[in-house]
Amino acid sequence: MGGSPLPAPVRTGLVVLGSVVAILGGGLIVTLFFLSGSPALTSQVSIQNLELLPATNSSSVIYPSGTVPSSITVSWTSTAPANVTLTPAVPCLSTAGWCPSGPPILNFSLATSGKATTSHTNTSAYILEVVNGGSAVLKFSAGVSLSYQPASLVPLWGWWLIAGGGVVLLGIGGIAIFLGLFLPGGVYSQGPRSSAGRAPLDYVPPPEDSDVTERDRS
Repeated sequence: MGGSPLPAPVRTGLVVLGSVVAILGGGLIVTLFFLSGSPALTSQVSIQNLELLPATNSSSVIYPSGTVPSSITVSWTSTAPANVTLTPAVPCLSTAGWCPSGPPILNFSLATSGKATTSHTNTSAYILEVVNGGSAVLKFSAGVSLSYQPASLVPLWGWWLIAGGGVVLLGIGGIAIFLGLFLPGGVYSQGPRSSAGRAPLDYVPPPEDSDVTERDRS
């Protein structure tokens, strides 16, 4: 009667080692997500109840704190239609102060309120200007939010190194686990086996000491 095949022995050491290596690789990759998840820093500048007479304008200089912001959001309201612009600024050449540089990066025409965000930020100062082109006095309020992307804790080459190391460790761990599960141990040390998992009846194991065998033959 033929018995069922014996289950192949699992190489426990390889499975454990592969699992540990794969966990280390996964940990490196998860670390990258945590390092890249730093929240953006913001600073606020507000203008409250600025009163403008008819046919006049007012300009406010917005100074980012130290570095160039990654985005700027302007939100404003007015008691009468007004023209509002946000323009990059550079130090004036002939006089002290700041002068517009290039076209506005945000522009609102004849509106009583508005809100917009721009990422076209490449200078160290900006001019927020409001123009009262009407015939009545208006009151103007605005809030300017500047967002900064925090500096990376790891240089670019470090990111590639960590990501590459994590992928390599995951690959090595996966191979080790596969070999531990599907590569039976000791299959070549016990001689040939039948389909039932037992050695054939006519199998003669090799002698352990060839010198003793030669003496017995002589």
